[in-house]
Amino acid sequence: MKLGKYTFLVFVATLVLGLASCTKTTLQIAIADEKVLLAKYIAKYHKDVTPTASGLYYIETKAGTGNAIVAGNYVKVFYKGYLIEDNDSLGVKDGYNFDSSGNYEPFGFTVGTSSVIAGWDEAILLMKEGGEAKWVIPSKDAYAGQTQSSIPAYSSLVFYVKVYKVYRSTDTLKTIQKVPVLPLKMN
Repeated sequence: MKLGKYTFLVFVATLVLGLASCTKTTLQIAIADEKVLLAKYIAKYHKDVTPTASGLYYIETKAGTGNAIVAGNYVKVFYKGYLIEDNDSLGVKDGYNFDSSGNYEPFGFTVGTSSVIAGWDEAILLMKEGGEAKWVIPSKDAYAGQTQSSIPAYSSLVFYVKVYKVYRSTDTLKTIQKVPVLPLKMN
């Protein structure tokens, strides 16, 4: 009889472990949700756009007139960043605006130095000064499984970017020298 109870307990334990392994983890659900949401977004807005090898969707909205951007250039851009959202009434769309350069001071960075997410380093190389584009970046080229402030882990990101200025490594930049102001003489 003891052998029967032992066999029954082993059977129950195996059954419980088997059922537990069938459920997806939170991580697996987040990764699957990102893929579904990204596919819906692309199907709705950019079904004719082919992603790059890394999965970046690059949509040029205005061609730039300057030289092509290369690694080592210092660029200044205006941008707005959005999460992709899906809701019952509006469907899939640009959602929460998690970041923006604002309207007055562009964001600057050196291309190819990993000072920005990988999707930015890749996408900026497809642009020229004065150009505007929409970038849809999968999480693996953004923050992947790391939550960043208001960006949940495994979130594809949408950026609207305008290249304001490109500085080449060979450019000489003017140095602005502050001249002391002499005090006014009062008579």
